[in-house]
Amino acid sequence: MSKNIDEKDILISRISDLYYLSMERNKPEFTSFLNESEISICIEALKDFGITDYYFFGGYENSQRKVLGFFAKEEEYPISIIEYKYRKQDKLTHRQFLGTILSTGLNRNVIGDIVCMEGKTYVFVLENQADYILSQINRIAKVGVKSKIVTLDNFDYTPTFKYHDYTVASLRLDAVVAAITGLSREKVRTLMLSGNVFKNYIEDTNISDKVSQDDIISIRKYGKFILDDINGLTKKGRQKIKIKQYI
Repeated sequence: MSKNIDEKDILISRISDLYYLSMERNKPEFTSFLNESEISICIEALKDFGITDYYFFGGYENSQRKVLGFFAKEEEYPISIIEYKYRKQDKLTHRQFLGTILSTGLNRNVIGDIVCMEGKTYVFVLENQADYILSQINRIAKVGVKSKIVTLDNFDYTPTFKYHDYTVASLRLDAVVAAITGLSREKVRTLMLSGNVFKNYIEDTNISDKVSQDDIISIRKYGKFILDDINGLTKKGRQKIKIKQYI
């Protein structure tokens, strides 16, 4: 049995145990932060189990990494937001923040999204690790930072996007992914069958699957995209689409 299958089975077993523990204790139970692949596995497993009383939340709307909770409201999720402030001319990156936090000995699953802006960065973490992270970090890549825990009301992030216009043979997922990545359809097929493409946060290996307006398409190493508009056909019968890319 492969390592990936072992990890998938362990995750499914863990969320099943959490669900029944929540039922037994009559209180919410939560996972650590999950990536998109893990979220996809959980959604499929929960569907198979017939479980519907769950919700994924990462601390703010449209977060990429999320915590799975059973019988919980958003305000109950054990997520803290750490705000780091620094000089605007110091252009710190997601990679620099993640590397510094992981160097303290923490696992990746205690860290959610890292949102970098001009002069400040917000890091979403599991609540029980927030004080430890605050105590360990006062510099990121040799840049001094000031940090504190804030509420969602202080999180003034608005996503920014790039817009791209494409023409595709059809609204099949492989055609749209090929347009976004610039890869051949054969390479896109390999990419999808390897589990690197997600539609609406669910791993999608069906190359002939259709996409619709407002579908979210995530492609590993390429980014996260939204099918923003379907603009009719060209004279040659190709489909015109507008893609919105998170930046």
